[in-house]
Amino acid sequence: MKKIILSIALLATLTVGSSYAQQGRAYGNRPVPNARIDNNFEEFQINKLDKIVGLTRKQENKIKNIENRYDRVIVGRRTPNLKETQWKKQQEIMAVLTPAQRDRLMAFQRGNQFDRYNRRG
Repeated sequence: MKKIILSIALLATLTVGSSYAQQGRAYGNRPVPNARIDNNFEEFQINKLDKIVGLTRKQENKIKNIENRYDRVIVGRRTPNLKETQWKKQQEIMAVLTPAQRDRLMAFQRGNQFDRYNRRG
C-alpha cells in the first residue's frame, strides 16, 4: 500500500513540475514569438505602408528583411533595450523610403494625429 501511495505522489510531483517547465517562455517573462502570426502582422503593416506611400517591390522586400533581422535580434538577446531597437528599426525603414514617400508618410501621420476621436469602433 505504501508503494502505491508513494508512486502516485511521485507521479503527481513530476507532472506538476513538467507542466511549469513548458510554458513557452524564452527568457524570463518574454513569450516565444509565433512566427506565423508575426509574419502576418508584418505583412499587414507593410500593406498599410504601401497604401500610404506606394512602395515598390524592391522596397517591400528590403522592409521585410529589416523586420526579420530585428525579430532575430530581439529574440536572440536576453535583455534588449526595446525602445532603442525599435527606433533603429524605424530609422532603417525610413532610409529605404524615398524623400517623397517620407513626406507622404509624415503628412499622413500629422493628419491622423488629431483624428483620434472621430474613428469608428
